[in-house]
Amino acid sequence: MRTLIRSATMHTRKIRPAAARVTSGEGRSRVEFIDIGAPPEALLRRLGKDCRLVAYGGANFGMPLDLIESDANRAVPNDRFFVRSNGPVPVLDPNTWRLDVSGNTERRLTLSLDDLRRLGSSRIEAFLECAGNGRTRFDPVPPGTPWRNDAVGNAVWEGVPLGRVLDLAGIKAGTVDIVAQGADFPEMRRGLPLSVARDPEVLVVWGMNGEPLPVAHGGPMRLLVPGWAGIASTKWLVGIEVIDRAFDGFWNADNYVIWDERGDPLRPVAEMPPKSVIVTPAEGQSVSSGPTLVAGWAWSGFGPIQAVDVSTNAGQSWRCADLLPGERRGWRRWEMTWVATPGEHRLRARATDERRLSQPAVAPWNAKGYLMNAIQEIAVVVEP
Repeated sequence: MRTLIRSATMHTRKIRPAAARVTSGEGRSRVEFIDIGAPPEALLRRLGKDCRLVAYGGANFGMPLDLIESDANRAVPNDRFFVRSNGPVPVLDPNTWRLDVSGNTERRLTLSLDDLRRLGSSRIEAFLECAGNGRTRFDPVPPGTPWRNDAVGNAVWEGVPLGRVLDLAGIKAGTVDIVAQGADFPEMRRGLPLSVARDPEVLVVWGMNGEPLPVAHGGPMRLLVPGWAGIASTKWLVGIEVIDRAFDGFWNADNYVIWDERGDPLRPVAEMPPKSVIVTPAEGQSVSSGPTLVAGWAWSGFGPIQAVDVSTNAGQSWRCADLLPGERRGWRRWEMTWVATPGEHRLRARATDERRLSQPAVAPWNAKGYLMNAIQEIAVVVEP
């Protein structure tokens, strides 16, 4: 067991209840917010979500693994997709929504949804995972939302490459970061290196799985930074500021930073490491002896998954699972047929991506519980 020691600079930011504002042609106007203090059942209905999602307080809901679709559809339906919110949930009118682009640019822009659509459209299948997904698997469990393995999903996203928006504004020499502003509260500002922002797969998104981007997921517009922790994909996007220095705001320099046991900052959270989950059979499930399907999903922010190895004897030996087709930025379904024998068995799955990065037996502990990607183990009882 570890004793958590935090430095004086690591703290929790209290969200101010001030109303977020958006820029429109008629000036600045107040925004309606959904009551995230409502009972979970009522809030799920208001957000258009499946009632089986797991409530974690506020607008934070996990997707149990048994709700993940089979290999027939890699995209998680919008109503089942997990929800992560660091504050209130604004309801923005797509007709009056505007994106303000300012800072170290040749020209300041105020863009409507139609303006962005005229810049062209791209689609990408990509996973999205909260940095704290699996936090409860650390020992001791760090503070934060007690996610299990339920803060990850995969979807088809549609929008315009952020780079085209930046080109339209004209980025001046010396630019280092772009800072995205969310409409949920004024302090929700997150920096992204310019080199990453110019990746053609980084999108300003208006669509999710063929539908308009839902409010719960940042509609009408959000960023999508494939492979990075979800915090980089700012929801309810209303502003982009271009700056000539590394952004040192709270959501970059304090929160979503890897802090060690001594309370020292190691690095900011960026790409999500390789990871896999076992969906079939479920933890503690009883199965019949004989041929049994062992299956799940695997993903990595550093590159596509190249292999998933499965052990049915707590890691004493491993077999390579079959990988089903998948997109480069999305997760992949894996399957293996196991001839199960009576008794209790410990099943494990270990993913490896194209950079040969694999899941460790034990993930490095950190004070905020980020990037848990240790090999998952579940217990299964095989009946005679």
